[in-house]
Amino acid sequence: MWKEELHPGRFEGMSSKMAAIVGYISDETYTDPAINELVITSDGFVLLEHVGDVGANNFFGEESDLLRNWNNLLDAAGLTPEERTQAEDAYQSHVHSFKVA
Repeated sequence: MWKEELHPGRFEGMSSKMAAIVGYISDETYTDPAINELVITSDGFVLLEHVGDVGANNFFGEESDLLRNWNNLLDAAGLTPEERTQAEDAYQSHVHSFKVA
């Protein structure tokens, strides 16, 4: 299952922020505090809301960095095509974008 393949314990160099993001996207808790929400601002920045916080007050970086890190993780995990599709779908359903078209 894709969630097991992305478990932070499999990746020695994974940062705690990335572990929190993986946990959020996979509906698991790998860090304390865990992430409650992840949003992409209209200008392309990533903000995180931790469990117990009010609002997404924690800056993660640029959306391009998040996407690059996520895709690199999916590549490194050795997912099957079906597992990768499931992981990508989970990303899309969890990452909220406030971009203006």
